[in-house]
Amino acid sequence: MRARIIAIAFLLACGGDGVEISTNQDNVCGEVAEVACHNMYQCCSEGEIEQFLNVSDPRTESECREDVSRECARSIASLDYGIDQKHVRFDAKIMNDCLDALVAPSGTCATLAAALPWTAACMNSAWIGLVLDGSACISTLECASKDSVCGANQTCVARPGEGKACSVFGGPTACATGLFCNAGTCRAQLPEGGACTSSTQCVTGLFCDQAAAPAVCATRKATGEACTSSAACTSSLCNPGLCAGTGQTCFTDGNCSGQCANGSGTCFTDSNCGAAGTCSQTATPCSPTVLCVGVGNTCVFPVRCNPPDCVGDVVCGERHLVIDYCQAALNDLPVPN
Repeated sequence: MRARIIAIAFLLACGGDGVEISTNQDNVCGEVAEVACHNMYQCCSEGEIEQFLNVSDPRTESECREDVSRECARSIASLDYGIDQKHVRFDAKIMNDCLDALVAPSGTCATLAAALPWTAACMNSAWIGLVLDGSACISTLECASKDSVCGANQTCVARPGEGKACSVFGGPTACATGLFCNAGTCRAQLPEGGACTSSTQCVTGLFCDQAAAPAVCATRKATGEACTSSAACTSSLCNPGLCAGTGQTCFTDGNCSGQCANGSGTCFTDSNCGAAGTCSQTATPCSPTVLCVGVGNTCVFPVRCNPPDCVGDVVCGERHLVIDYCQAALNDLPVPN
């Protein structure tokens, strides 16, 4: 009984998952390996473990930690050099918080949630750049400003500001934060109501509402509010409707085609629905190529082309992600590639 109580106390002290994390710049790869292999041996199949480790023979959990630690050490060699050169510092709290969030809870390998539980904790790199613009670097992670990159001449350079030349394809000449590249020149991102062609042109929290005429930057919608695309929702999930008469999904009437009232297919006008027309005044046969003669004498077709109609509740939904502590957590380990 005493041994059982001690074991339970140990698990509680380690967060209930059997993994205690305390990183520093010297042991970070060992701690990353501890989390990775804990998740693998709790949640992954033998085949998945061998595939992740790129081996063809079974590994023990101890051998797994050795393999992951060695691979990690190679991947951060330049960062270790940066630390030695005082170009980079290691933030243990950022790394600890990220790894804690990645650990599979005891007895859990998959669950549902609105977002990955480690997204916020792992958002920032634990390696903090210290190099000022104009000073030597070997990677962008060494640059102190988030709006700087390590240029071709191996010095940190600022991304172009407002009014400066830029590249719409990104890379070193992509614009600084809060700007977008507009026809080769950096411009300030647009506020609500600003005319746009894509959501990258809008300030954070807004999207480019393509359903508006003209398209403008608009506030994203909450769960249950009407939407016209998944980009319109804070959850990034707009539950679609159905085009009347078909199984085609839609967000607006413009996503659908007209439907012949007799079910014969899609249409733009009544004349597309197959049946011959009759002139309204003379009762003579007519068609799009055989016209009716006389003022006000029009060709009337017996089968109506019903206009496009998107039916159902097109509203923002609540996103439910499968949190996979084998595949997803392993793919998001906080080690630079």
